[in-house]
Amino acid sequence: MGLSENLFRILREKEMSQKEFSKLSGIPESTISDWKRKGKTPGIDKLLIISKTLNVSISDLLADGESHKERSGNTSYEYELSEPEKLIIEKYRSVTDDQKERILAYLESLLDAAKQIEDKKEVFEVDAVFLQQKLLAKKLRKLAKLDRIRLDESEHASGLNLHLLQYLDYLEIDRLAYIKQYLSSIQPFMISEIKSQEKFDNAICVLDDYYRISVYIKVDATKGEEIIVSFHENNKNGIAKRNSINPNTSYVYVFADSIGSHIVGTDNYTVNLFLTRGVSSIPVNVPAMRYDDEGFLVRLTYINNAIVDVANRYLEDLYTADLDFNQVELFSSLQQLSFTSYGNDVFSNISLLIDSLFIQKNPFGKQIADSALCIYCSTIELLEKDREELLSTLKNRYKVNSIRVLPQVLERIELNLGTLEDE
Repeated sequence: MGLSENLFRILREKEMSQKEFSKLSGIPESTISDWKRKGKTPGIDKLLIISKTLNVSISDLLADGESHKERSGNTSYEYELSEPEKLIIEKYRSVTDDQKERILAYLESLLDAAKQIEDKKEVFEVDAVFLQQKLLAKKLRKLAKLDRIRLDESEHASGLNLHLLQYLDYLEIDRLAYIKQYLSSIQPFMISEIKSQEKFDNAICVLDDYYRISVYIKVDATKGEEIIVSFHENNKNGIAKRNSINPNTSYVYVFADSIGSHIVGTDNYTVNLFLTRGVSSIPVNVPAMRYDDEGFLVRLTYINNAIVDVANRYLEDLYTADLDFNQVELFSSLQQLSFTSYGNDVFSNISLLIDSLFIQKNPFGKQIADSALCIYCSTIELLEKDREELLSTLKNRYKVNSIRVLPQVLERIELNLGTLEDE
């Protein structure tokens, strides 16, 4: 009697169904069915899970009624092992008892992590929102590669949709090329569809929940044209506001831009993502688990930390030696920075310093952050026309924000900006 037969014998003895066993162990029902119907043998990685779930020893699971023998009080079992499995057992037997305990503890932690992944897979498989996000992200990425996209630059009735385009103009970045780059790296977990804003047939309105960017797309099937109707920031509730995206979700689904590495024989990878924030394309390398042929599951925390680390490095570079950067509250993954706070240009740096000012929790931190903003602005000297262009772009960008003291902050920036005399 082999492992599979022993497993189902024990299930019968315990009057436990395959469905109940699946829920308790985290092993998919389809896998358990394959063990029974196709006569497949559970891998050695499943032994500990099965043993723990059924509260039986590994020896009982491996026992062969015809082949096992009692020798010197020890039981010997015949069990067909692969070469890697034999190597693992050989290595395990060669270490001390203390090291064996650590190995078993580490194995249990890996199995727990794998169970979390499987649980998340099951949720995604029946989650209509997830499937919609995946299809939308694929659509946007496809549009980004087409030359038939054009930008509708007309103004909304709200008057709040052109400030990001003005920001790109200020930096002398081609609008359409930038938006193609932005869309080409959009991820499913970032977006949601807003049906209420789709006013015509074949329209798609997508909100980038991750950084509050709205992208309206009209697909005209008769002419074969895809038109981005607008591209604007929707962040009226605050700067560097608390990030509420997937607060209780450990893993999110992503399309990998490339594969970093892969542990052969497992679903464990590292993947490379390129996320566009402001005018920066931020490379993110994170551990991942293969989900399907198209994408992976990764911890959202890893992505958030990578993005916010870039912002904190930018911020530190802006502080002068006479300001104590250690006394300043840093950005965390619980905050959404302004979309324009990435880029190492004058506009982006001011935006970043404004964000920093508004996340400070105590008066001392606010004082230091305010000083950093004023000192940075005082080091900038611009021709009058360039100075006016910068201030105009800043004012239009912050029209979408409802923080009451922003007008005073913008006034302080204007007072501290230097002006060069025209030659």
